Amino acid sequence: MTNAPEAYFPSDYRAARAAFVAAAEAAGLGVTSRVHPSVKGRDGKPLFLDTATIGPRDAQKALLLISGTHGVEGYFGSGVQSGLLREGIAARVPEGALLVMLHAFNPYGFSWDRRVNEDNADLNRNFVDHARPPVNRNYAALADAIAPADITVEAMKAANATLRAYAEEHGAFALQAAISTGQYAFPNGIYYGGARESWSALMLRDIFREELAHVQKLVAIDFHTGLGDSGAAAMIIEDAPGAPAFARASALWGARLQSTRGGGSLSPPLTGTLDEAVARLMGKGETTFGALEVGTRPTDVVFKALRLDNWLHLHGSPAHSRAAEIKRLIRDAFYPDTADWKRAVWDHAHEAVKAALAAIA
Repeated sequence: MTNAPEAYFPSDYRAARAAFVAAAEAAGLGVTSRVHPSVKGRDGKPLFLDTATIGPRDAQKALLLISGTHGVEGYFGSGVQSGLLREGIAARVPEGALLVMLHAFNPYGFSWDRRVNEDNADLNRNFVDHARPPVNRNYAALADAIAPADITVEAMKAANATLRAYAEEHGAFALQAAISTGQYAFPNGIYYGGARESWSALMLRDIFREELAHVQKLVAIDFHTGLGDSGAAAMIIEDAPGAPAFARASALWGARLQSTRGGGSLSPPLTGTLDEAVARLMGKGETTFGALEVGTRPTDVVFKALRLDNWLHLHGSPAHSRAAEIKRLIRDAFYPDTADWKRAVWDHAHEAVKAALAAIA
């Protein structure tokens, strides 16, 4: 293992993509690039969802590694993917098995340092029946306080007072659930699941048709940041204790495992998640899906950054006097750009991937 894993972590989306493609090519792998048809990156250039594969296309066992589902969180997952390629993961894939690396699932969010996509949609809430989406009445009751249209000091104090009152009456975790479970009625809000199937979701279908068509046993890891103590990690799953998928995940990731439906998780149960979509795409196949969540900043710091970034893009402009400050806040909330943090989260990811590879042997 390298003594400096921090070198694998990118400075921005364009550098991340270049590093991933170069690492794949150095490993003798081709890269399939799907270009976004309607939006450009922060630098005015095209955006791509890239995949690299190792192993036979007709493999029945596979590991899927996903980065950038939440855009700005892509620094972590992209660094892990490029680092694994540079450190020879191609030679460690079990014979007859397949490894698929999906790089920058949400390239718009990655490039623009946003958690959401070009439609202000959270891709990890996007996989629902949009004709009959879930209803989040608790979010609706707090919508103006969660995502205020006014960020003056007085307005934010009033919004925060509303949220504190809800937490005092119902509990802090109930407030977290109201905010982050997912909502489909407030396009200008946060944790919005979108009004339609996203471009990224369509590309996921294509990846399953083209690159995972024969797989009957799939392990998937989706790399995330933003919840928990800085540098700590949890493997979060949506499966309840007692479910076969929970037992498989527990055997893989042990004490690190947290179920949103089992109590004690950093996250409440969510709606329209990527792991639900992957399970549906697998059909009758066996799916074990974990979100490797690594901590960054305190919860209030992350929440403040999300609210301000939401305001900037929906009510402000790139020329606003606070724009540069807000973009620094949102990036720092999900990507602590320090060597110590990078080394810690690299180790977590390396261990999680090692266990997943063993499971598809």
